[in-house]
Amino acid sequence: MARRFMLEPSSPRRPNPTPNPLAPMRTLPTLPILRGALATSLLITTVAVAAQGQSARASDPDSALLQGGNAPLRFAGGVTAGSMAFTGGRNEQALSLLLQFRPLSWLSLSAAPGFGRTTFGTTSSTGPTDIPVYSTAQYSPASLSWSPTVTASLSTAFSTGQASSTLGIGRNAFAAGGALSVSPASHTYIYGDGSKPITSASGNGSVDFGVSQTIGLVTPSLGYSAEIGSADSAATLARSLGGGIALLIADPITLAVDGSHGLTPGAPRWTFSVSLGTAYSGISPLGGGSIFGRLKNAFGSRATSSSGYSKTSSSTTSCKKMGTC
Repeated sequence: MARRFMLEPSSPRRPNPTPNPLAPMRTLPTLPILRGALATSLLITTVAVAAQGQSARASDPDSALLQGGNAPLRFAGGVTAGSMAFTGGRNEQALSLLLQFRPLSWLSLSAAPGFGRTTFGTTSSTGPTDIPVYSTAQYSPASLSWSPTVTASLSTAFSTGQASSTLGIGRNAFAAGGALSVSPASHTYIYGDGSKPITSASGNGSVDFGVSQTIGLVTPSLGYSAEIGSADSAATLARSLGGGIALLIADPITLAVDGSHGLTPGAPRWTFSVSLGTAYSGISPLGGGSIFGRLKNAFGSRATSSSGYSKTSSSTTSCKKMGTC
């Protein structure tokens, strides 16, 4: 018996709806170009550093500045993705790329360009973040007990936006900092650091304290950060408690997960970041080796200090107007 096949008429194609240019961007991962650029940069950095890591250590035996006597790499890098929320209602997400170069055993240069999105109420802003650039010098007297390391830094933040956006402060800023880290017991490290802007209307300074313990390939850390300076009108100085864990995946590639919780209304209510690369294995608090150091690379100084950008509540950079306190 012959079988009959009936073909149903195909339904007419519907034209693709016209995208709404006013529709808000929901998450940063919807930016494939940005994701690809950061992934490529991280891959190139980690592969290049892994290939030259052993030769760099062997050719520079006097540069053992990190814990355990391991010499730092001449070139290092990494990527950080994170999010934070302020008590005033503003939220921010950011991706940043950390690049480090060590021309001398005691001197390192680093920069952290990034891209972010901030939302406050019904308004949002997307674009590049301020670019922090650090020049850091370290000194470690080998003859002293507790293996102290003294660190000093000069830094600047190149503004890429307007003062009305919390993605940046709208102006170039300069800051000076110093730190001291010691190791009172094997694989235990205690540090303290402070930084202070040396240009006007660039925010307040901050001091951070932390302790970490290396257990095999894992290094958990606890930290405390306090804002120093004058709070904006009707605001409070920021105080935060932080915690993190760093996992050495394959020397020298490290995965770090960090977060903080605001203890005062002037601090970010919470922060969270994930870092991957070769620049996070040290203990230098002024680099990428501490909890708040990694958070500052991702979010800038507002990760620990949200005041001091203006002194009047009517200013567009007031933390009350910006929703950061």
